[in-house]
Amino acid sequence: MATPDFRARFVAMASTWWIVFAGALAHAVSTGLAYFGLGVYFPSFEREFGWSRTAISGAFSMARVESGLLGPAEGYMTRRLGPKRVMYLGIVICALGFVGMSMVTSLPMLYVTIVAGIVLGTSIGFYIPISVVVATLFRARRSLAFGIFRMGPGLSGGMVPVVAFMIVWWGWRTAAVASAVIIVAMGWPLARAIGNAYERGVGLPDTNVPRPGTPAPDPEVSLTLKEALRTRSFWLLSAVMGLRQMVTEGISVHLVVLLVDRGWGQDLAGTLLGVSALIGSPARLAFGWMGDFMDKRRLMIGLLGVLSASVLTMATTASSTWFMAALVVYSLCYGGLASLQEPIRADYFGIRHFASIQGFSRLFVTAGSVMGPISAGFFYDLTHSYTVPLTIFAGSAFTSTVLMFWTTPPAKPGPGK
Repeated sequence: MATPDFRARFVAMASTWWIVFAGALAHAVSTGLAYFGLGVYFPSFEREFGWSRTAISGAFSMARVESGLLGPAEGYMTRRLGPKRVMYLGIVICALGFVGMSMVTSLPMLYVTIVAGIVLGTSIGFYIPISVVVATLFRARRSLAFGIFRMGPGLSGGMVPVVAFMIVWWGWRTAAVASAVIIVAMGWPLARAIGNAYERGVGLPDTNVPRPGTPAPDPEVSLTLKEALRTRSFWLLSAVMGLRQMVTEGISVHLVVLLVDRGWGQDLAGTLLGVSALIGSPARLAFGWMGDFMDKRRLMIGLLGVLSASVLTMATTASSTWFMAALVVYSLCYGGLASLQEPIRADYFGIRHFASIQGFSRLFVTAGSVMGPISAGFFYDLTHSYTVPLTIFAGSAFTSTVLMFWTTPPAKPGPGK
């Protein structure tokens, strides 16, 4: 017969793991509509308004600037108000942004609705609150927990074709309104479930301990934001993340229009973007699982090196077969890297001030997020080809591989610290 202690631990474990799966679903909804899904609108904006690709890319880049600048504030809000309230606020802002985008008639209006509405709402409503919750409640199996959470963007690939077909069938303005409805209808109950489960689970005994017979984990560092900023690890890790973001942001924004240039229909190109996200899902889970018992730094070095090679292949090949093969490899690397970035940051700097460190670090990865889409648009307008920007992205991924060799963790706390 189960003892009361066993039952209490089982309930605690169920509460914490439920947050991870609910967080993955919430992340899937938001990413499918407000990240990958936004790229599907790109050809419609170009066709209807005649704007250059550099100008349209600027909206996505400015959104990344906003996300980076407000990162510290979002971390502070999450710590003070709690995840549930912050998620509610973000969902409302995101939905209003989609409604505003459906009424766009000028380029400045597009910038405002994407930057101050859709992307701001997504960041507040989904990314930071849930990542803080996962980092706080998990330790021994933190990488696996983040791997499951980070499967959300991969699973969001199933929603990207929905966005593409809504645009083709109903027009992009109606598709934007429909996206606002979906965000509220699916996001609101998920925010409530995650918030309630967190409030119940955060005070329960730690259920994420190693299995019997396995050694206890080493003492964690617990750096304040000020202490983290004094370490070389913070700056190098931020540079690595920024360069990686440059690659993945640029390709995510431009992949649909790149495929349209190659002769694909907008709906099929959007479907392939969704398939790319889905392909990365197994890698998100697998590398999240491996990160709990393998060196995360070495895993990232390997993934970044292969990412560089796959993007270089996409840049230089004229063969559709080789391009698609490289895209599959790229998608797997993208997924694996996404599942490791929060766990390695939590391992390096601890979880006590994770929200502040996570938010502040976004100030320094924003540069890559901005340069990716806008540089791809600029060099396309200049050369009428994506060869140059993809080659630059391959070089960025290679540089991040080299930097990751030097990104060793801060010193572990000594006895009595």
